[in-house]
Amino acid sequence: MGDENERARLINEISRVIRDPSMPETTRTAGLTLIGWLARRLPGELPHAIGIPEARESERRIKAARKLR
Repeated sequence: MGDENERARLINEISRVIRDPSMPETTRTAGLTLIGWLARRLPGELPHAIGIPEARESERRIKAARKLR
C-alpha cells in the first residue's frame, strides 16, 4: 500500500505545481506526461471518469489566463 500512497502523492504534487499559470508550456507538458505514466492502470482495471469535467474547466481557465498576459 505504501507504493500506491506515494504514487498518489506524487500525482497530486505534480498537479499542484503545473497549475501555476507562469509554468512554461514544455515543463507543464512534461509534468502531464509524468502524471500519465504514474496513473497507468493495472491490467484488468477499468478506467474512470472522475474529475474529467473539472480538469476540462481547469484547462480552460489556464488557457484564458495565458491569453490575458
